[in-house]
Amino acid sequence: MEDKEKDLREKERKAAESAKSGQDKAKEAGDRAENGKDKSKERAPAETGDDTVTAGKSRTEEPAERQPTSEKQLADLTKKNEEYCDRLLRLQADFDNYRKRVAREKEEMYGYVAGEVILDFLGVLDNMERAVQSAAVQSCDCGSASLREGIQMVVKQLKEILAKYDVEEIPAKGEKFDPNFHHAVMQAEDSGKEEGTVLEVLQKGYMIKKRVLRPSIVKVAL
Repeated sequence: MEDKEKDLREKERKAAESAKSGQDKAKEAGDRAENGKDKSKERAPAETGDDTVTAGKSRTEEPAERQPTSEKQLADLTKKNEEYCDRLLRLQADFDNYRKRVAREKEEMYGYVAGEVILDFLGVLDNMERAVQSAAVQSCDCGSASLREGIQMVVKQLKEILAKYDVEEIPAKGEKFDPNFHHAVMQAEDSGKEEGTVLEVLQKGYMIKKRVLRPSIVKVAL
C-alpha cells in the first residue's frame, strides 16, 4: 500500500516538472520571437529608404541624360532647317550677282571689240562723205549726178549698219563745247555766237553705247 502511494507521488512530481519545463520552453520561444520582430523593425526603415532613394534617382535622371525630349529634337531640326535655308539664299544671291557681273563684263568686252573694228570703218565713211561733197560742187552733168547718188546710197547704208551696233554721231555744231566729246583745234571770233560755241565741225565724232569712239574735231567761238 505504501509502495503504491510512493509511486503515485513520484509520477505527480515528474508530471509537474515536465509541465514546468514545457512552460519555460514556450516562454523562451516567445521571447526569441519578440526579439526577432524588433530587429526586423529596426532594419526595415533603413533598407526601404535606400531602395526608395535609388529607385527615385534612376527614374528622374535616366530620361534627362539618355533620352532627349521630342520638343528638343523639334527645336534642333528647326534650327538646322533655318541654317540650310539661309545658306541656300546666300548661294542664290551670290550666283545671281556672278551672272550679272559676267553678263556686264561680256557686254563691255563686246563693246570694246566692236568699237575697235568700227573705228577703222569711220575713216571710210569720212572719205565717202567728202566724195559726196566734192561731187556736189562739180558741174552737174549726168555722170557726176549718178556718181553722187551712188556714193550717197553707200553712205546711207554704212550709217544704217552703224546704227545696228548702237553707233551714233556726236552732236557738235551749235552746241556748247564739251571736252568730253569735242576736241577744239581752232578758235575764231563770232559776234553772233556765245563764247565756247562750236562754230564748225572739221571731223565728225562718234560714240557707241554712250562711250566715245572718237571726239568731234571742231572750231570754237571766242
